Amino acid sequence: MDMNTVIGVVERNADKLAARWLERLRKEAGMEDYVREPAPLLLDHVRGAYQEIGTYLDQPRHQVIAEHFRTTGRRRRERGLPLAEVIRAVQLARTVLWQYVIEQGIFDSTVNLYQALNLYRQIVGFFDQAVLYAVEGYFETASGES
Repeated sequence: MDMNTVIGVVERNADKLAARWLERLRKEAGMEDYVREPAPLLLDHVRGAYQEIGTYLDQPRHQVIAEHFRTTGRRRRERGLPLAEVIRAVQLARTVLWQYVIEQGIFDSTVNLYQALNLYRQIVGFFDQAVLYAVEGYFETASGES
């Protein structure tokens, strides 16, 4: 199965993935402040990331992506969320995404396993960049300086 097919599965199931992410977030120790945020706000943000994962994987340093996560970091700081919870929320989004891909049983041959490893590498790289941008945004001042 090619990567575009896998990415399509993820993008088409963004609502399901976002719901799983929120469920996992609510069960996660140390996320007390984050889970008090309005669910629609959290779901909209993570759903958007899942719906655009193909674009993100093609262009992980794209300016729109960088600004999206910098804005997220700024907004989370403004709402008083601890940075550790912001980072953990991004990590959970990655975990939920990868678990879902594996559950789909797409990678059932040696060739597909190689593709799975390649996809995993890309997903990890993307979410690492997302954390970096979110942290940059978290520490930006109102004037936009770090």
